Amino acid sequence: MREVSRMLAAALAACAAFLALFFALRWHIAVCALLAVGVYFGLYFLLKPVRRIAGIAVEDLPGGEEMQALLEEARQDLDRIRQAEARIDDPAVRREAQALRETGERILAYLHKNPEKIRSAHQFLTYTLDTAGKLLARYVEFRATGLATPEVQEILERTAKSLPVLHAAFERQFTRLMQGELLDVEADIELLRKMLAMEGEQP
Repeated sequence: MREVSRMLAAALAACAAFLALFFALRWHIAVCALLAVGVYFGLYFLLKPVRRIAGIAVEDLPGGEEMQALLEEARQDLDRIRQAEARIDDPAVRREAQALRETGERILAYLHKNPEKIRSAHQFLTYTLDTAGKLLARYVEFRATGLATPEVQEILERTAKSLPVLHAAFERQFTRLMQGELLDVEADIELLRKMLAMEGEQP
């Protein structure tokens, strides 16, 4: 949709330039056409959206295209989780799905601000999130069938029981990603404790 809007805006500007040059200024038609083509391509490339991660253009980041692809895939998985969550009628399972989605969104927001950590979350982005999305989508599909056979009930129960395990995996991943920040805070707290202790020893 954005691409179509971009092409349309460039085409309209090119037509306007051609009409103004040809009818208002009476320039030669070949010159007008040539300049109109230049306006089209110039505006087309000027309007090209700049993809950014943490405020940096994707093209300027080492491995930026791969990072962008991983984040985009993760967003699609989160959308799948969100769609399944909206269709789950069991309140307890819906709460678990909501917890998964919210933690996943926080991880994705953190990675977007800290692109240097995206590679270390590769397995989470490509496997764990994808698995969560597939499990919830299948859960919704099985519930929608209305079948109450032992096999279907077992799958539904096993899926429901797997959600807290998945959420724990989400939280472990988030903790690992934030390990550097956690260590920095611990160091600051320890330094503050020592400073306060030294001040307490002063007469």
